[in-house]
Amino acid sequence: MKKTLVVLLLALGLVSSAAAAGAAAVTDVAIDKLLDGVRVTIACEGEANVSSFVSSEPPAIVLDFMDATSGLDRDRIESDFYPVSAVTIQPSEAVTGLRIAIRLRDLVDHRVTREEGLVVVDLGTVPLPMMPPPPPEDAFAGKRLTLYVKDAGITDVVRMLATQFNLNLLVTQDVKSLVTVRLSDVPLRAGLDALLKAALCNMVEEPNGILVIKPVKKEMYGEVLTRVFVLDYVEATDAVTAIEPVLSEVGKAQENYRRVGGGSGSERTQVLVVSDVQEALDRVAAVLADFDRPVPQVAIEAKFVETTRSAEDRYGIEWTISASANSGPFEYLKDFAIPITFDEMVLGKINLDQMRASLELLASRGNSRVLANPRTMTLDNQTARVTMGLQYPLRVVNKDAETGEITYTWEKEDIPIQLEVTPHVTSDGMITMSVSTTVEAITGWVGSADEQQPIIAERTAETQVTVADGEVVVIGGLVKEEETRTVGKIPLLGDIPILGHLFKKTVLRRETNDLMVFIIPHVVT
Repeated sequence: MKKTLVVLLLALGLVSSAAAAGAAAVTDVAIDKLLDGVRVTIACEGEANVSSFVSSEPPAIVLDFMDATSGLDRDRIESDFYPVSAVTIQPSEAVTGLRIAIRLRDLVDHRVTREEGLVVVDLGTVPLPMMPPPPPEDAFAGKRLTLYVKDAGITDVVRMLATQFNLNLLVTQDVKSLVTVRLSDVPLRAGLDALLKAALCNMVEEPNGILVIKPVKKEMYGEVLTRVFVLDYVEATDAVTAIEPVLSEVGKAQENYRRVGGGSGSERTQVLVVSDVQEALDRVAAVLADFDRPVPQVAIEAKFVETTRSAEDRYGIEWTISASANSGPFEYLKDFAIPITFDEMVLGKINLDQMRASLELLASRGNSRVLANPRTMTLDNQTARVTMGLQYPLRVVNKDAETGEITYTWEKEDIPIQLEVTPHVTSDGMITMSVSTTVEAITGWVGSADEQQPIIAERTAETQVTVADGEVVVIGGLVKEEETRTVGKIPLLGDIPILGHLFKKTVLRRETNDLMVFIIPHVVT
């Protein structure tokens, strides 16, 4: 019997020694005055798993040591160094181990670090301002976490944090993992999320305030939430493509319409309905905040100037004269960044002063006029169109196939001058424009005197140019040749067949006009 008792006691002693060998032991606590603060140094045998939090009432910095024992001969150490009043050592309420509380006279900035065999707490001496209490429904507001653990059970760590920060936590039984974490003074929510990710878990917040910790792959009713995003500037169909990379495996997004009245509403999809876990919804909200921004608007002013061409005006405007009239000697590459010439047409860009000098030069000749000065506004990457021109009445002969009766009707033929501009505002404030212009003109007539049809010439130009806000794009050389035929005759005698040609006169007049288009874009904020 005695031998059995001795063997049992030896076994218990060996188990206790082994348990003690695997746990950290606090051997000393020192409080030292530094030049710019106070340092509390806690010496340990073995590597301590430690977590800290701040208590506001009473003010203290609390450190919980998991599975640690105390090798000190006292449980309270007084201090004369502000702001520390005392350091207390007692069993932890959160975990199996020790709780060391650094009692403070006032809350101050602090930093907790762990070195080999030491846990060091550095404290400042300037009291922190009083912070307003966080809203009662937010259990994480204003709380920060410092956590140093190695190969610790995730369930034990979460239970310790729940006790420290007064969280209502529920951990499912299949949460089993060992974690090694080093977090220094991070927001509590961010720290807890990182801790759970390391353990392949996530947190579901119930409406009643309970936090459920579960494995990521385990689905739970109520985990997937639905949120409606009302978009102001972008189409929901485009937004779906933008948020797809941040959705989780269970997430989905659907665009929708917001209609008014009978449901005929706008065709614009401005409502986005997203269903996903809370973390993914937060990512979606961040992406949409950057994506759904006001689209820049560009005000476009155009001047259509028509001038009668002289023999020396090849492009409708003497570029060297107009530029030199304002800015001195003409520099071809400097004054016109893109003078592109093809088939008597010139594309270029000038500044406002050069444009005014050009218009003054043309006005001084007395052979030019401003046909139109339209102004319009368009969104970034949207096309603005300006159309002007004439409508010519044309007689159309209609013959009935059965009766042979001939009737005449009149139709209108449009002879337009059309300008299309698609602007894009770059990140540096420049404006890239796709410019397309078309000029149509009647250059002659064909057919008999009773059934004349017009010959219509069309000139088009397309280009892309990048200009600064307020810089002028000019298009010249859009030549329009008009032919006017005037017949004068003596009444009665001029209508005699064959001999009537002796009593009438036909005057053919050809006039060549050059149309110049000045385009001035402005970014509207």
